[in-house]
Amino acid sequence: MKISEIYGKRVESTAGKRGYVIAIKANGKKLECLICADENEDEFTVDINNVINFGDVIIFNDRESAIKSALPLRLGRASFDECGKYLGNLEEYLFEGNTLLKAKIGKKNYPAEGLVCGDAVIVKKIKRLKGDVLKSGKIIIKSGTYLTDEVMDSATLQGEYVQTTMKSI
Repeated sequence: MKISEIYGKRVESTAGKRGYVIAIKANGKKLECLICADENEDEFTVDINNVINFGDVIIFNDRESAIKSALPLRLGRASFDECGKYLGNLEEYLFEGNTLLKAKIGKKNYPAEGLVCGDAVIVKKIKRLKGDVLKSGKIIIKSGTYLTDEVMDSATLQGEYVQTTMKSI
């Protein structure tokens, strides 16, 4: 691809941010970032490593917005359930890759999906499956799985929303 083809090209993030390329920065022989502007002429930077596709429109993963909207994980916060019952202090987070899995509060582990963190931590009640969800004799969702939005979307796509919901009661 030619550099001249990139200038003025539209850019769009996976999160919906839009604009066009006004400059390109390089470091030695390596492209580093695209300097872009939105419809209000506010500039933003796109790391070249976050570009997914150089097509008619340059598609990029919007890491800058994700980083700005991220909240700090602070240990030691007082934690409560939805009814206001004190559960203990947030002692630890467990993660795999870049995904938070669980939080240890007091002596118990809670799913990360059910936590609302701020000055205090609120633990929302998330249902678990009490039995395996089967389709054509195969287990598609295992017993004990937390019913997160992602799990319910998967169940819906596989046509087992009702079975999944019923096995959580």
